[in-house]
Amino acid sequence: MNRRELIKIAAVLLGGSLSSTISSAVIANADNANSTRAPQNPFFDADARKSVAILAELIIPKTDTPGAIEAGVPDFIELIVSEWYTDLERQVFLTGLADIEDYSKKAFGKSFRLCDRKEQTAALTWSEKQSKSHRGSSRPGDNTLSEDAPFFLKMKELTVLGYYTSEIGATQELIYNPMPMKYDGDINFADVGRQWSS
Repeated sequence: MNRRELIKIAAVLLGGSLSSTISSAVIANADNANSTRAPQNPFFDADARKSVAILAELIIPKTDTPGAIEAGVPDFIELIVSEWYTDLERQVFLTGLADIEDYSKKAFGKSFRLCDRKEQTAALTWSEKQSKSHRGSSRPGDNTLSEDAPFFLKMKELTVLGYYTSEIGATQELIYNPMPMKYDGDINFADVGRQWSS
């Protein structure tokens, strides 16, 4: 399975809400082995990189399968934000990181990175609430994120896309079986416990 096929799966998982910028970026890099690595010249500073890693892991935590950090999602996010986002998208993303930092300092008296998991979850929940008023695209039936979509929506989209287009997301979470050798149209979900793809 290549990344191009995984993007199609991710689009289904996100309900067709992949922004055109991101889907174009990932498709353009679909066959590039380096497409999930962070840029050679890091875009985020150390604090922002740590915050992005924490946020990604809050969205897709390690359970019985690896979480976002193990799947390389923070590097994927840095790559997309630095090399593929428009100036407006990049500005919204960086402002959102700063807003979460400000919220944490006001609510908990410390940096987001120094908060405990409960406080970090509260900050992420606050960010999600800030995104509730966003209406998305003005075109009927278009579920893509607009360039000015709030930080939380961008962070969630990048995390899910980065995770499910990674080898870990595809093989350990989706349990991708490249050679099923048969078609079974009636698999009992309780028997497999999670999504299968083939």
